[in-house]
Amino acid sequence: MTTPTNVIVIGLGYVGLPLALAFSEELPTAGFDIDASRVDELLAGFDRNNEIVSSELISSNLLITKDSACISDADFIVVTVPTPVTQNHDPDLSMLRSASQLIGTSLRGRSRNLTPPIVVFESTTYPGCTEGFCAPLIEQASDLKSGVDFFLGYSPERTNFGDGAHTLETVIKVVSGQTPEVAAVVSDTYGRIAKAGTHIAPDIKTAEASKVIENIQRDLNIALFNELAMIFDRMDIRSADVFEAAATKWNFHRYQPGLVGGHCIPVDPYYLTYASSKLGYDAHVVLAGREVNERVAEFTANKILGLIRSATVGFSNPSILLLGVTFKPNVSDLRNSKVLSLARLLLQRDLTLEVYDPIAGDQLPEDIGFRLLKDPFVANKTYDAVILTVPHDVFMVKKTCIVDLVNPGGLIVDLVSVLDQSEIEALGKIYWSL
Repeated sequence: MTTPTNVIVIGLGYVGLPLALAFSEELPTAGFDIDASRVDELLAGFDRNNEIVSSELISSNLLITKDSACISDADFIVVTVPTPVTQNHDPDLSMLRSASQLIGTSLRGRSRNLTPPIVVFESTTYPGCTEGFCAPLIEQASDLKSGVDFFLGYSPERTNFGDGAHTLETVIKVVSGQTPEVAAVVSDTYGRIAKAGTHIAPDIKTAEASKVIENIQRDLNIALFNELAMIFDRMDIRSADVFEAAATKWNFHRYQPGLVGGHCIPVDPYYLTYASSKLGYDAHVVLAGREVNERVAEFTANKILGLIRSATVGFSNPSILLLGVTFKPNVSDLRNSKVLSLARLLLQRDLTLEVYDPIAGDQLPEDIGFRLLKDPFVANKTYDAVILTVPHDVFMVKKTCIVDLVNPGGLIVDLVSVLDQSEIEALGKIYWSL
């Protein structure tokens, strides 16, 4: 097979936009998104995700478009649409379905003198989805044959947005193809932008499986530490002190307990358990980890309620400030944020919240039920309780200021274990961490 002469990236979100920009430095590349407002914003140099600066967008070689006509003659089509789960924790393949059907429809108009295109999926999914779910949709919409008129590839995204160290260039890219020849082309094409190199998986299903277990492993390890933290809390032992002591052993692997949100770790396990259940196997360990991590918000809300009642005896409506609502530090993404879940649980317990998160911007749901502050650090106001939930850099440089926001005898809840307990308690304030 020949090296692609052009690339189209479908989906310009957290994964697709940086990928398209990287490809555009090596090959003629178009980035397509069905969200017209998103496309218009990007054309104007604005990334609502705050991942790409305006100058990079405006000066890039990337063709950003909402016209799907660009798909038909592309040699290398990359799909980066989201794959969330439903409320019942089943895979939501609606966007993958739409993208596959769009590709199939577009390929109907492909110039006959062109070589068969390669369609590479990056969206996280279950093993067998690319060939068993996506390919038939493309075939049906295009009247073309997979493996003859178009070829498939899979290269799981490893984007860790907000992390300047682990980038598209510095992380090894797993690639795969429908045939060894296709896999080689996929590897060579991604090798242009993945400077750390590529790893060719033996087949597409293996590459799909490798992606889901990356996050399942993290989910299970965090679940273990969350469960340990909840046990130690009942024993009146600070879990961070236990973990620090245990970490002195050479083979102890330390994780941070806390709220597990976002679109990867709390989502990907359900893709594998869905597929395994179809084969008659219940993934007990994987689901047990999910159950533990899903309980943390409820446990934390109950704990905070008890601590606030103890710390604010005589106050009918204690003032509470929550710092951070995104699912991870220094990122504006609110998808599946367990901090929002915690906030809702606190509101259900008749607590009144004020919230500050300069990273989240104005993306909060309109019906969230709490007041969004501009900057409490300059408002000359103190609170009966402050809950630090996300260690944004803008908070980490103000640790002392965070402590100063709490009234004497008030409560500091440190869900990320970054504040100094002894200093806080020396000031006559109450400290609690998970």
